[in-house]
Formats: sequence, C-alpha cells, structure tokens
Amino acid sequence: MHGRWWLVALGGFALAAFVLLPLQWALARSAGRIRTAEDVPATEFGLVLGAGVRYDGRPSRILQGRLNVALALHRAGRVRRLIVSGSPHSRGYSEPVVMRDYLVARGVPPEDVLLDESGVDTCSSARAAARTFGLRAITVVTTNFHLRRSVALFRRAGIDTYGVGHDAAADGLRRVAARGARREVLATVKAFWWRA
Repeated sequence: MHGRWWLVALGGFALAAFVLLPLQWALARSAGRIRTAEDVPATEFGLVLGAGVRYDGRPSRILQGRLNVALALHRAGRVRRLIVSGSPHSRGYSEPVVMRDYLVARGVPPEDVLLDESGVDTCSSARAAARTFGLRAITVVTTNFHLRRSVALFRRAGIDTYGVGHDAAADGLRRVAARGARREVLATVKAFWWRA
C-alpha cells in the first residue's frame, strides 16, 4: 500500500514538473521584455502574429487588436517596418494579405509591410523571422496572454526580442482572453518539450 502511494506521489511530482518547468521557462525568458508601446525599445522591425480572419475577409477582433497595437508602434516610430505573419489559408483568405491591407488602409506605407505566409504557428513565425528575414532584433506584437511564450520562442530562435501586447479583456473580449490564457498553458508545455 505504501509503495502504491509513493508511486502516486512520484507521478504527481513528475506531472507537476512537466507542466511547471515550461511555464517557468517562458516566465524567465520573457522577464523584463514585456513592454508597452510607450516604453519598448525602438527596433527596425515589428512582427504581428496572426489570429484569424472572419468569413467576410476582415481580421478577427483579436487580430484587429494586435494590428492596432502595431499601428501605434509604427506611428510612434518604435518600429519602422512591420512583418505580418500568418496562414495563407484562413477561411479562404491569406491572413498576412488581410493584415497588410488593414495596416495600409490606415496609413502604413505598403513598402513598410512584409508578408510571412509561413506563420501557421508561433514557432514557424519565429523560425521565419530568424532564417528567412535574417533578423537579430524584433518587437513581437500579439495578445497579452500570448506574449510570454512568443517572446521566449523568438529568443530561442536567436532574436533579441521585446513584446507588446493587446489587452483583449479590456477590449471587451474577456471570454476570449480567458480561453486563450487556458490554452497557453498547454501551448507552452508543447513549445518547451517538443521543439520543432
């Protein structure tokens, strides 16, 4: 009986470590690197991570929030150019093209927006930033709940990274933010243990 409880306790400890180590990794790798549009160090490039396209071809509300943060960074001169990273197949649309069109319609010069259609997930976006675009410094723009993992992954790709987030909860998307925060636990565990 005692042996069984010992095994249960050991299994519980292993499971806790399996989950907590990745969360600690993301926390440590992003420490001091989550900033606001006002205090983030200036970089040549900002990179906006995709978050879905609506059936009518417009950015989802979460994606609009991210794009609006990118607009603020560009207008404030905190980033000079933007990479929009997402799937080429999002409800029949290229997500990066939709993102670019949103930014250009709001005053960003077309030549300041680069497309990354390989960004089907955060790992792919980080790899493209490092390998395809050859970047060594970047500001990542995403939703607050996604920031720590994103910064950690871009830093793991060898890029000096800061992150600026969109506050979805404050923007009336509390349920989406709560669901995203829960999803991030599993996504962080996967990113830590299963490196692509």
